[in-house]
Amino acid sequence: MDPLLMVGAWAGAILAVAGLGRLAWGAFVKAVQAVIESSISRVWRDMDDIEGRLDRLERQVSDLREQISQMRDLLLAHVAEMTRRHD
Repeated sequence: MDPLLMVGAWAGAILAVAGLGRLAWGAFVKAVQAVIESSISRVWRDMDDIEGRLDRLERQVSDLREQISQMRDLLLAHVAEMTRRHD
């Protein structure tokens, strides 16, 4: 076999393997990016959901505090009235 032809065949084979490697690497990088983007998107959705739940919980706790305050005021008024009746 002609040495020049052999060098050309080896160069072609090396270029083909390098090209396939680059294509495989590009596909791998895109697949990893897609997985990461999907994961980050899911985390943001979960964080938004958690934030919404915490907001609702905060409103409920605030309402509960208001109700407790009202009950305390009613109880104090009742106790004050009962002590006035007994005096």
